Amino acid sequence: MARPREFDADKALSQTMRVFWKQGYRASTFADLMKAADVQKQSLYGAFGDKRSLFLKSLELYRNQVLSEIEGLLREAESPFEGIARVMRYASQPPENVPSGCLMANTALELGATDRDVAVEVKKLFRSTERILTAAVKKGQERGEITTRFDAAAIAQSLANTINGIRILQNTGASDRHVKTVVGMALAVIKT
Repeated sequence: MARPREFDADKALSQTMRVFWKQGYRASTFADLMKAADVQKQSLYGAFGDKRSLFLKSLELYRNQVLSEIEGLLREAESPFEGIARVMRYASQPPENVPSGCLMANTALELGATDRDVAVEVKKLFRSTERILTAAVKKGQERGEITTRFDAAAIAQSLANTINGIRILQNTGASDRHVKTVVGMALAVIKT
């Protein structure tokens, strides 16, 4: 008979995700991950498998959290344009209690397309973000808030790229003023 797990697997995954986010995949040791999760090696292996499996699960968790946040910001806004502006501001001013940058952007820069499974997770977030933003842009175009000079999907791709660029700027020490300028330009370009 298997012993029941004596730790909160969701909390452990969240904690290890932060290690990967802060340090990157290669620099994160299993000892770092065990310490963050506050569990023994066998428990972590038993729940998640090896380091790579844990990393893939961390990327999936991050993707789900980010997409949920974006959808929430858009849903709670009074208009599609305001929702997009909220998403852009959120990307440019992340909460203080999270590592800088974006786990997926950091991962894309660290591993690129060298790991097929990792590349799939990165693409899932980027493409899902574009789909969500495309729907918001279309609504904004229908309401006359967002320019129709460009296709909604093209605008959404540009916004998603701007978000990724913002996160990279944050990792390189760009000033808040610089980031706000980038966000302001992205929003000015799409507004009618």
